[in-house]
Amino acid sequence: MNVSTQVAGISGITQPEVRSISQSTLKLFGLWTLFWWGGVGLFALLFYVGVLDFVTSTKIPLYGISIWLNGCLLPLLMNKGQSRMNIYHDCLVVWMLSYTLTNLLWEIPWVIFSPFVFENIHTIDDVIAHTEYMRESIFHMYWWTLASFSSVDLRTVNHDPTFYTLEIYAFVNVLSTLYFFHLNKKGSPYRYLIPIIGCGEPIAATFIFSFTEVFAGFENMVGGVADTLLALVWTQYQYILFPIVFGIISTKLLLNDWQQSDISLRKSSPVYG
Repeated sequence: MNVSTQVAGISGITQPEVRSISQSTLKLFGLWTLFWWGGVGLFALLFYVGVLDFVTSTKIPLYGISIWLNGCLLPLLMNKGQSRMNIYHDCLVVWMLSYTLTNLLWEIPWVIFSPFVFENIHTIDDVIAHTEYMRESIFHMYWWTLASFSSVDLRTVNHDPTFYTLEIYAFVNVLSTLYFFHLNKKGSPYRYLIPIIGCGEPIAATFIFSFTEVFAGFENMVGGVADTLLALVWTQYQYILFPIVFGIISTKLLLNDWQQSDISLRKSSPVYG
């Protein structure tokens, strides 16, 4: 066998395992998402028909979404018959899907439309003054969606430049998630470099997001202590905790891929054994 044939044979068997999220995890995550995001839709409907006011209808769903973001722990409940690395992969994928869903459902629409939607809004009363407009038509409920976070943090509606700049990263996160799935489908040994490289950004962004407001004396916090904790802690700690956890887990997965590739390469060598 000539050298080129040997190399071709080696290149054909050195790819690491192609991992796919387990069907049980995917089904559970789907039900988990349907429950919590369905709750958001229910509270939006209750606001639209006049049962709830703006602040109540948006604040409670924020608590719900902060719980939903912990769904990356669900694969730990569905680990029967799976290897540890596959469980790690499932946890990572659920987190990336969760993060990307928040980007697609709120952050990216907010970045695109908020500069044109909100004008001369400085207080929560200014937001509430648009209640009649939001209830005029179901199509006006886009205003409710884009302004929802303002029930605890006015930076959503007052064109705060730091807040806006941080949210632009949502585009990068969506693209990096798509690239991760592209590499994973190919079984690339470099796929887990994507979450490793990207894990530092949400940590830094969340630190800036929260502490710029702390250092500004909570000037944009519209409620009491509970609302401030909701805005700066309960809806944000996941973007510090989970990137750290999944940066470590992704490193383990990356090293496992490289180890598999190395073992395959050595087994394919004519001098192996």
